[in-house]
Amino acid sequence: MVEAVPVDAPIGAEIRGVDLSQDLDDASFAAVEAAFNEYSVVWFRGQTISAEQQVAFSERFGEIEVNAFNKFALPGNPKVLIVSNIKENGKDIGYADAGSHWHTDMSYTATPPRMTMLYAIEVPEENGKPLGDTLFASATAAYDTLPGDTKAKLDGLKATHRFAAKERGVKKPVELTAEQIAKNPDVIHPVARTHPITGRKALYVRAGECIGIPGMPDDEAIPLIKELSDRIIQPEFLYRHQWQVGDVLMWDNAAVQHWAPRDYEWPQRRRMHRTTVNGSVPF
Repeated sequence: MVEAVPVDAPIGAEIRGVDLSQDLDDASFAAVEAAFNEYSVVWFRGQTISAEQQVAFSERFGEIEVNAFNKFALPGNPKVLIVSNIKENGKDIGYADAGSHWHTDMSYTATPPRMTMLYAIEVPEENGKPLGDTLFASATAAYDTLPGDTKAKLDGLKATHRFAAKERGVKKPVELTAEQIAKNPDVIHPVARTHPITGRKALYVRAGECIGIPGMPDDEAIPLIKELSDRIIQPEFLYRHQWQVGDVLMWDNAAVQHWAPRDYEWPQRRRMHRTTVNGSVPF
């Protein structure tokens, strides 16, 4: 029986009673999807799945999006991105600094992802304590608790999202190629977007990714973007996930932002497999 056990935060629930190495019947999948829509971040503990099984489960939520950093795709399976700091023959086997700033995945695309999934294969630790946590912030709760006049001010505003607006990577900046930049031109999305399934609104801006608000002078737009970005990550809106090997965790990019602080160093090993499911045009 599928059971969702929420944490003491505005987002987040562990889903129990599911073995993702087995095919889920339609009723069980519907229960998982309902929990995902309600809690925005959900996870399954103690899983052992192949890349093919991860892809198959992800595709029940929609079409898989191939990441812009697909040079780190799993060999033989371009739908799976390796997120890892592990080096082999002196070279990174995966995208080492993924998620090292607060952001929502791929907001710089015309149809940002509905869902991102990570499967934890190796988790770094020090003195028996896991490292490499991921923090999630409820952009929905951040919007819900805004004063009415602020919500009215945001109504109808849109922000420009730029792929190359920030330096990606913290410990080792990731070089963007001209081809990557050309494939990802600026896009304009609502400052407060409506969830396509639940109908709830969420703040959808991030300082460093959004370069302005069309029709608003930059000296007003940039401070507003920063103010809203800072609001999203206030402590009362956060859930911090401490990883265990075998975790399969997924989050709703229309409702949350996330950050993976890099508190570990090679030769401490972290390896995860990521799949990303396409979404719709924000409205």
